Amino acid sequence: MGITSNTIRPPRILSLDVTRAIALVGVVIMNYHAYLNTDKAFYPQRPSFAERIFNPLSGILTTRFAATFVLVAGIGIALLVQSAVRSGDSALIHTAQMKLARRGLFLYVVGAAVQWIWPGTILFYYGAFFLISAVICTWSNRSLIAVSAVSIALSTGLSAWRGYQFFQGNFTQWLSPTPNSPRNLLIRTFVDYTHPVFPWITFICAGIILGRNIHRLSEIRTRIMLWSGVALFITFVIRTFIMPSSITTRSNYVMQRVLSTNNVDHSVLHVTSTVSVALLAFCCVSLVTEFQGSNRGLELLARTGQMTLSIYLAHVLVFNLVVHWLNWVRPTGLDTALVLSLVFYVVAVPVSSMWQRKFGLGPFERVYRAFGG
Repeated sequence: MGITSNTIRPPRILSLDVTRAIALVGVVIMNYHAYLNTDKAFYPQRPSFAERIFNPLSGILTTRFAATFVLVAGIGIALLVQSAVRSGDSALIHTAQMKLARRGLFLYVVGAAVQWIWPGTILFYYGAFFLISAVICTWSNRSLIAVSAVSIALSTGLSAWRGYQFFQGNFTQWLSPTPNSPRNLLIRTFVDYTHPVFPWITFICAGIILGRNIHRLSEIRTRIMLWSGVALFITFVIRTFIMPSSITTRSNYVMQRVLSTNNVDHSVLHVTSTVSVALLAFCCVSLVTEFQGSNRGLELLARTGQMTLSIYLAHVLVFNLVVHWLNWVRPTGLDTALVLSLVFYVVAVPVSSMWQRKFGLGPFERVYRAFGG
């Protein structure tokens, strides 16, 4: 990605595009299961092992794919601005920051529109991450870590406070509004629902720090994987042995929210577990791409990874077409959601590959670049 029109674009990093493609299929599966099966997906009466894994609320896979996508976005942001920062040219740095801001604004506006037909879309959150990144992308690693720590503290504190208020009989529903006004959209963007800025900006910060060191990934990858594994282990030890099993008292209820790994609670253990999984996933993909080099399968995935915005929007339109408009698919359970997801993705991979080879940028990527540079 170039900073100005006359700069040379560096070659794409295969592992980033492949990770995007793999993360996208997970996003499609989780979305289709949640939107197709609704309450049965979130609260199954006698859940099978697979239903526990794919539970959009508490399953081990919930938000992990989206968080990996956000982590990779952070890496891309670091790569976008690195040449400008190294040059020390304030004009080039400003140009890079404005590019991020325009891209963020585009995604935020498009996401707010998509929200009307796809409630809970990540797009406007993603736009907010880019808008914030336009400010913090040049900050030091220590400052980014501080931003992450403050973000996690705010989200965990808010979760604890809401738990305290709930136990007192005070329902803080004003913090979970329908995004039908600018005020409510901003509340949702920063503190509510699936991917709020607090604490999800942490994943962007982690990606920016990793992106600054991507040239020496082979040297630090083992340490990243080791520490991620340790963090994941400690997280689940705390959740299993320290988190209260009973919620009969106010303190136990609040502590359970603070130590929850569920995405809806947005607490510290959710962040540590999710960022650890995202880092492990990216490191594993980078290992495979380094070992395999460039082969047909990876090239197909890489082309798919370059068209994720178009494919994401397509999966929204396809779902509404076959489920709501044509009534071809009915909510029969996880199996139907998995089949629908895989059929969509099996078609999307070769189609996106052919499009990318013939036209280059995807249709929505072309509009995105035209607006954002």
